[in-house]
Amino acid sequence: MHRRRRKESEPVEPDLPITPMLDMSFQLLSFFIMTFRPAATEAQIAMTLPKDEGSPDAISFPSPADDKPVKFIVKVEAGDGGEIRSINLKEEGTASSGTDLGADPAVLLRELKTINQEKLRGKPGKIAIEIDDRLLQAYVVNLIDAGLQAGFTDISPVPSDPRKR
Repeated sequence: MHRRRRKESEPVEPDLPITPMLDMSFQLLSFFIMTFRPAATEAQIAMTLPKDEGSPDAISFPSPADDKPVKFIVKVEAGDGGEIRSINLKEEGTASSGTDLGADPAVLLRELKTINQEKLRGKPGKIAIEIDDRLLQAYVVNLIDAGLQAGFTDISPVPSDPRKR
C-alpha cells in the first residue's frame, strides 16, 4: 500500500477591511454625541418642611393637600328636543343635593363666578359637566364657555351615565 501524502496548503486569511468599519463607527458615534439633547432636570420636589417651633417668627408652610383643586359637578338634563331642561350645581364630596339653576346657562355663569370669587379665591377649581345623551352639542359648548368665562380652566364634559364614561 502506498500512502499518499496530502499537500499542505497555506492557511487562508479572510480579507476584512477594518479601516472603513472604524471610520463608520466613529462617524455614528460623533453623530449621536452631537445630536443628543438631555431633558431638563426637574428641580421642584413636593415636600412640606416642619415648622420652626422655637422661633416667634415661625413660618407655616402650606401642605400639598391644600393645593388640591375643589371639584364641582354640573349635572345637565336634556329635554325631548335636545335643549337644556335643568342644570344642577353641586360641590363634590358634600352631602347636599346641590343647587337647581333652571335651564339658563347665564345663571350657571353667575353662580360659577360667585364661587370662583368667594369660595376659591385664586385656588384651582375643577368642573365636571355631566351631560345627558340627548343634549345638543351647541348647549354643551355654551356650558363649557360659561365655565371658562367664570375663570375655571379645568373643565371636563362627561356622560351622565357612569357606565358610558
